[in-house]
Amino acid sequence: MKRRVTILLTGGLMVSLGFGIPAMAEDATDRLANQAARISEGISDGSLTAGEAARLQRERARISREERRFLSDGTLSEREQAKLQHDLNHASRHIWRERHDAQGVMAPTPYPDRRLDNEQRRIDAGVADGSLTEREARHLQRAEDRIRAEEERFKSDGNFTPRERQKVVRDENRLSRQIYRQRHDGQRRR
Repeated sequence: MKRRVTILLTGGLMVSLGFGIPAMAEDATDRLANQAARISEGISDGSLTAGEAARLQRERARISREERRFLSDGTLSEREQAKLQHDLNHASRHIWRERHDAQGVMAPTPYPDRRLDNEQRRIDAGVADGSLTEREARHLQRAEDRIRAEEERFKSDGNFTPRERQKVVRDENRLSRQIYRQRHDGQRRR
C-alpha cells in the first residue's frame, strides 16, 4: 500500500513538473481545433458569410503561428501562455459574435413551408372546434395562400435571398397572430 502511494505521488509530481508546458500547448491546440470546427459549422449552417469565415480563419491561423513561435524554444513562459489564452479568448468571442450577427447566407431550409403547414392545421382545427367562423377561415386561408404564392415567386429564380426570407417570415408571423386573435375573439361558428 505504501509503495502504491509513493508511486502515485511520484507519478503525479512528474506529471505536474514535466508535462505542464506541453499540456498548455495541447490546450491551445485543442482550442484552435475547436474554433476551426465552429467556423466550419458556421459555414455549413449558413450563419457565417464567406467574408466572415475568411477573416476568422486568418485570425485562427495567426494565433497558430504565434503558438508555434512561442514553442520554438521548447518552453512556454507565463507571459506567452497569458498572451496565447487572451488571443484565443478574443478569437472565440469573434466567432460567437459573427455567427450570431444575422448576416449569414441563410442556407435553404424547409422552415417556411413547415410553418405554413402548421398554420393550415391551426385554421383547420379552428373550423373543426368552431372557434373560427366560415368568413374568418376564408380570410385566413386567403392570407396563407398569398404567402405561399409570394414564397414561390421569390424562389422561382432559384435564389431565396435573406431579405425575401425575412419578408416571408414577417408575413407568417402576422398570419399566426391573426389566427390566434380570430380563434380567441369569442365569435363562434353556429
